Amino acid sequence: MHKNLLIRCLSGLVFIAVMIGGILIHPSLYALLMLLITGIMTMEYFRMAIGNRLLFAQCTAIATGWLLFLLFYAVMRHQVGSVWFLLLVVPVTLIWIGFLYQKREEDYALSAHLFIPLIYITLPFSLTNFLVFDASGCFSGTTLLSLFVVLWASDVGAYAIGMSFGQKNGHKLFPRISPKKSWEGYIGGALTALLAGFVVYRLHWLPFPLVHCFVLALLLHVFGVWGDLAESQLKRHYHLKDSGKIMPGHGGLLDRFDSALLAFPVAIAYMKLLILIQTGS
Repeated sequence: MHKNLLIRCLSGLVFIAVMIGGILIHPSLYALLMLLITGIMTMEYFRMAIGNRLLFAQCTAIATGWLLFLLFYAVMRHQVGSVWFLLLVVPVTLIWIGFLYQKREEDYALSAHLFIPLIYITLPFSLTNFLVFDASGCFSGTTLLSLFVVLWASDVGAYAIGMSFGQKNGHKLFPRISPKKSWEGYIGGALTALLAGFVVYRLHWLPFPLVHCFVLALLLHVFGVWGDLAESQLKRHYHLKDSGKIMPGHGGLLDRFDSALLAFPVAIAYMKLLILIQTGS
């Protein structure tokens, strides 16, 4: 028990150090980190949904996701024209052509799974380019790091309060999908998310008034829990405990970033709307 806890803690510390360094040090390092994360998460999804079938199409789908992220990156960092998004036509077409050469008819039923990670995994992380680059292409990772800090605080608070007050006599949050989650943990996660929102506001990592930092914290918490539940439902459907084994004691990267997959698009949309209102454009 103590050994497993030690492994889990060490793995978590390495994970946090890699994330902070990749987000803050340099834009190229940020891009490499995001490509690595999205690539591994996509492979984990394919492992659950498709297994070893349609390998050529799987590789093409991963390449399509990487191209999607790099196009967002190029538009925001180098201000290239959005017409370059037309390049996505090439790998998407290759995926469909690949189906023509599948000998087993039942493989065609798996075709939708090749496109789901583009929306579910790669697009949310591609949108983070809007946070790390300003209109002139200057890089700063503090806003993106703020979102991760709030999500991490939400997870820690939910786990600590849930284990302390929600396991034995607590009120189940969503027992059909995640029997261990409780309303006590949910409220605890909301409180620690609000606390983290206050901290990043005081550190001037978020360029918004305190009330909007609190709203962002609550949005990240609420949609983060839904993201967690969505991935739990996915694993439950395929009778898996973890999406992968890349992080000892934690499972796969899809297990670590499931909250962000739903929370980030909502938070980014909220922040961009605030900026539009503030600038009056």
